[in-house]
Amino acid sequence: MKFGNWGKKRLQRSEITPGGSEMLRYAEVEPLMGIPPESADRDRKRRERVYDELFGPSETVYHEVGFDLPHVDVYTCPPGYSGRDFYTLVTGGMSDLSMRVPRGVSANRAELVMYVSEPKEVYLKILRFLAHFPHDHRTWFGHGHTFPNGQPPQPYFESSVLDTILFLDSIVRPDATLEQRLKIEKDPVHLLWVVPITTAESELKLQKGTNALLDLFDRYDHPFVLDEKRRSFV
Repeated sequence: MKFGNWGKKRLQRSEITPGGSEMLRYAEVEPLMGIPPESADRDRKRRERVYDELFGPSETVYHEVGFDLPHVDVYTCPPGYSGRDFYTLVTGGMSDLSMRVPRGVSANRAELVMYVSEPKEVYLKILRFLAHFPHDHRTWFGHGHTFPNGQPPQPYFESSVLDTILFLDSIVRPDATLEQRLKIEKDPVHLLWVVPITTAESELKLQKGTNALLDLFDRYDHPFVLDEKRRSFV
C-alpha cells in the first residue's frame, strides 16, 4: 500500500462542488513550531484517562518514532470492553495542535478512529498519515470531508477498490461524546471516524452531498467495522 505523494503543502485555494462540498488544493508550507514537552505530556495523560473510559484499556500503544509534529501514537483497544466485539484504533496526539479551520468552524482539534476486526500495520500507517496531514498542510478535516489516496487514487488495501477516505462523526456510542469529555486549551476534541470508500462513492458525495452517500450506506447496510473487500455501492 502506498500513499499519494502530497509533499509538504498548504491550502492554496478551494472550490465548491455541485453537492456543496469544498474541494481544497495545496501549495508549499514552512515547518511547524515545536510543542512544549510539559504541555504535550499533560495533554497525553488527559487523553489517556478519557480513552480508558470510552474505549477501555489499550492492549498496545504504537508509539511514533521520529520528530514529526505533532507526535502521534495509535492506541489499540481490544474487544470485550462495554460489549464491543471489535478492535478500536484511535490516534493520540493529533489534537495537540489546532487545525487551521475556516472562520465560523469550531471543530479545530480532532483525533481519528477506525473500527476493525483485527489490528494491522496498514491501519496504523493510514491513521498516522491522516493525523499529520492537516498540520503539515495547514488545512483541516471535518465531518463529510473526503480524502483521495493520491491522484489518481490508489487502493489502500490489496485486491480492494477502497481508495478514498471519508471522515464522519463516530456512530459508536459513547465514542461520539469525546468532545464533551476531552478539551485541550479549552477546545473540545472531536472524534472523526475514518471510513475507506471508493472513487465512485466519493464522486456521489461531491455531486450530491454527504447525506446522499449516507443514505446509500443505509440502503446497503454499510458495516461500521472495516471490510477491506467490500464492493462499491455505486
